[in-house]
Amino acid sequence: MSKTYKPCEVTLEFGDGEYLFKLTLKTIAELQEKCGAGLGTIYKRVLFGDYYAADLVEVVRLGLVGGGQTGPVARKIIERYCDEWPLEEWHKHASAILRVCVHGYDDKEDAQKKSEQETTTMTDGSISPPPTEPDSTRESTANGSGK
Repeated sequence: MSKTYKPCEVTLEFGDGEYLFKLTLKTIAELQEKCGAGLGTIYKRVLFGDYYAADLVEVVRLGLVGGGQTGPVARKIIERYCDEWPLEEWHKHASAILRVCVHGYDDKEDAQKKSEQETTTMTDGSISPPPTEPDSTRESTANGSGK
């Protein structure tokens, strides 16, 4: 019996449209090199708000590359919007991209929702992510049947 994994990519609105973001093993290696830390450390820095601005920008840029954009196109997209966005927007995107890389998601709403929930609830200094509701609860809420 083989386990089915959730996709490790997410489509998010960014700048002038929607783009696919994915961190592949190759882009993770580059991210670690650019940020001077392992993926787990980068992930924790972003989640706990101890990030460098470069952590956020590189996660988004390399997510674009992993999602199918060429390096020069990804860089051009980043340069076009990097000074227009507050860091909070970069943080939301980087959080969603990292979460989907580490945990996988079924759709962009799930990734964005979990990312926002995690960044607002993880202020008590704990390392573990916040508890999530069971799949059956999430499904019944989504289809309008209540609980």
